[in-house]
Amino acid sequence: MKQETDILVVEDSPTQAELTRNILEKEKYGVFCAENGDKALRMLKERRFGIILSDIEMPGMNGYEFCRKVKDDPATKNIPLILLTRLTDPGDIITGLECGADNFVTKPFKPAYLLSWIKHHLVNMELRKTGGAQVGLEFYFAGRKHFLAPDRMHILDILLSTYEAAVQKNRELGKAQQELELINSTLEAKVEERTAGLSREIQARTKAEEDLRAARQREDMVLHTLPMAFFYAKREKDKLVLEWLSEGVEKVCGFKPPEFLKTPDLWFTRIHPEDKERVLSDLAGLWKTGTLDTEYRWQAAGEEYRWFLLSAGASDGRANGLMLDISERKVLEVQLRQAQKMEAVGRLAGGIAHDFNNLLTAIEGYTGFLLKSLAPEDKRRNDAVEIKKAAERAASLTKQLLMFSRRQISQPRVLDCNAAIGETQKMLQRLIGGNINLTLDLANEICRIRADAGLVEQVIMNLVVNARDAMPRGGGVTIKTENVELDEKYSRMHMEVRPGPHVMISVTDTGSGIPPEVIPHIFEPFFTTKEAGKGTGLGLATVYGIVKQSGGNIYVYSEPGMGTTFKIYLPRVMEEVETAAAPARPRALSGTETILLVEDDDNVRGVALRILREKGYTVLEARDPGEAAKLCESSAEKINLILTDTVMPGMSGYEFYDMISKLRPGIKVIFMSGYTNTELSYARPGDEKLPFIQKPFSADGLAGKVREVLDSLETVRA
Repeated sequence: MKQETDILVVEDSPTQAELTRNILEKEKYGVFCAENGDKALRMLKERRFGIILSDIEMPGMNGYEFCRKVKDDPATKNIPLILLTRLTDPGDIITGLECGADNFVTKPFKPAYLLSWIKHHLVNMELRKTGGAQVGLEFYFAGRKHFLAPDRMHILDILLSTYEAAVQKNRELGKAQQELELINSTLEAKVEERTAGLSREIQARTKAEEDLRAARQREDMVLHTLPMAFFYAKREKDKLVLEWLSEGVEKVCGFKPPEFLKTPDLWFTRIHPEDKERVLSDLAGLWKTGTLDTEYRWQAAGEEYRWFLLSAGASDGRANGLMLDISERKVLEVQLRQAQKMEAVGRLAGGIAHDFNNLLTAIEGYTGFLLKSLAPEDKRRNDAVEIKKAAERAASLTKQLLMFSRRQISQPRVLDCNAAIGETQKMLQRLIGGNINLTLDLANEICRIRADAGLVEQVIMNLVVNARDAMPRGGGVTIKTENVELDEKYSRMHMEVRPGPHVMISVTDTGSGIPPEVIPHIFEPFFTTKEAGKGTGLGLATVYGIVKQSGGNIYVYSEPGMGTTFKIYLPRVMEEVETAAAPARPRALSGTETILLVEDDDNVRGVALRILREKGYTVLEARDPGEAAKLCESSAEKINLILTDTVMPGMSGYEFYDMISKLRPGIKVIFMSGYTNTELSYARPGDEKLPFIQKPFSADGLAGKVREVLDSLETVRA
């Protein structure tokens, strides 16, 4: 059969109508939709339809009434009409049959099932045009007498539910008695078949119910596991009175749901006093706007205040929402702000140190020249000596600033921090005095780390001195080491920590402790709680910088009157402990080679120029890379070494050297900077061992470095 038939769909649900349209149009049927019975009746007067699909439950005229009107109209009564319904009561089906419906299809239905019945009725409609006399059927159901008219006997097809019975019935349409006998003879088999089908449906439904129970169990498990609780509540004078809570609330808050419901004020009374007024204001807004998102501290069952997010929606005086534990997020936010602040302060400190080192290079250099020119008995000599001492103290301060900004020269090697700490015990005892007891609680196993031994010693010394100052009347200091494994949970609560093996070094004192408002600032440069003149505020800043430069993290735990503990976590390594390199032998400080000096600071360039010329070198000087490049091109003599600043206008020292090394392959170089050699790893990855000298430098220091590089057999890669 060609599928050119038009089908009328009567359905008040736009979604269901569109779904039915898609099914039918895929089979090339013409589809017309009406959202109610009145419109459908008008459409039947305007167009010829091959079949009608109608919902039962519709506003106004329901499907039964619509069906009756279609079947009462001689012009439309022969059009097959299938009722689409969610109703399953047999009485509803009988009502439909009495109205003249040709069949029922129960929602939800599979497309193939619906299409099979459409095809069935279209075929039967053609067959019945040639059918003979029929006999009506009178029967009782639910205490009522019912009658099926002769022309509706094909509705018994519904009881058979198979296409074979429908075909057999239409073949013998003219012999009603024979048909009834055939139905009676096969009814038992069909009932058994239907019973078997129902049994399969029951098994499938049972399986679905089991799956649903399993899904609900999984949902319950998730709700118990998640750090949140769901709730329903009602409004009482702008307050939120809980009516139902999910079981997950016990995991979140430590209280079971009945405890909240028995004590309506339990939730509000345990909000942090500083947050109550704000939460009340936000709750008042909930009933006005219908939404709420507020954060507050809440005292859990263990007396610990934790951060929660309350998110809710409300209407008609009722609300539903969730409470989410956001304590970890709050901790990480604080850590992030602190890390960003320390990073910004570090960059500022490094920049200040860089500029000061340029000035100190000139001060120390020219002071050295002055001291050489003054006779031992000259009264001005003492003044020059004091200037030099002041410059050295200033250089020490800039060195500490560079440590804080993680730009200090270091010589890391694999060492056992137990041995490194043990070697400092006598020195530390002298530092803290006799009224403070020093205890070393070192791990039995080796604690290997990769760090500069001198800087580790400085960290321990600064922390012990800090502990001493917190115990003016005496007390105790304990230094402890331990191999630890930091897991994912610890890493989540400490933003900068990577999980894995670490060495923990702790320094604990029995002193006065640190007030909570001071703790966020203790590692900042120049921050100190000591009296004026009794501290630079760089001790803990130096510790912080060294730990960070060594790839570790440091945390402080303290309460006023309860002492303080600093815990340092450094990555643990598995390599064998390395012995310290022997000090290099003194080198000659003079020479006759030609050196190209590139430095934009006039004072620093003047000091370096004078030092090198006094040592016998030929020096070509340039204020910037452009001028230096011209000297390289125009100079007829061989340039043995380039001594260049790293930070200059227009072109960095690294870029300048890359350019010149292409013109003069193999030329040697020394970089100098007010920062440290760590910046070389950023400019030229892999060149951490480039020849480098840090400002401020002494005359002998510069001359020795120049001689070392000139005598070296190595060349810097271009």
